[in-house]
Amino acid sequence: MIKCALFDLDGTLADTVEDLGRAVDSVLEAYGREKKWSVSDYRKFVGNGARKLIDRAFEHTLDDKELDRAFEIFKKKYNEILLDNACLYDGIKEALDSLKEQGIKLAVITNKPHQSAVKMVTTLFGEGYFDCVIGANEEKPKKPDPWGVLQALETLGVKPEDAIYFGDSDIDVYTAKNAGVESVACSWGYRSFECLLASAPSVIIDKPSYIPKLA
Repeated sequence: MIKCALFDLDGTLADTVEDLGRAVDSVLEAYGREKKWSVSDYRKFVGNGARKLIDRAFEHTLDDKELDRAFEIFKKKYNEILLDNACLYDGIKEALDSLKEQGIKLAVITNKPHQSAVKMVTTLFGEGYFDCVIGANEEKPKKPDPWGVLQALETLGVKPEDAIYFGDSDIDVYTAKNAGVESVACSWGYRSFECLLASAPSVIIDKPSYIPKLA
């Protein structure tokens, strides 16, 4: 029996790409670069953390020092606007409510900066809705490294074999596998079905209503 359900945030629980893109556009503007990327482009860029998102938007033209500075500009701007357009996917709240009714613990594991992740989750779901939220910490490895998943499971007292991980990208599938957790790919997010299939998850679902059926 599943005791804990872990979730990616961007592209899995909430559609956040518009504000992520706006924040990166502000960084491009600060550097005198062209704001040429569409929302569709940004969907392809997300998944490996905000620093990597910026690196892709700048087409890998920044050195490490410049990228660090750009990341700091991004974080300040994104914290100002991260809830302007972010919204839960239809059916997500109902699916998670069903898991909670079954006594299943809930956790968020995301490459979004931790402060932003906590603020978003608390605003969209309410204080204390999730049992654990782990966002990106520059001192800890990001997904697909299993650190965040294993840290959450340790905090909640759950073994990997008693957990299931839901995410919208190949990065999430690899994260689950690296942690020894069952992986579920969610096709309503930012990656194509072909990309998800190539990562070989345990199953691919196309509606949030399937979430409680797998727990």
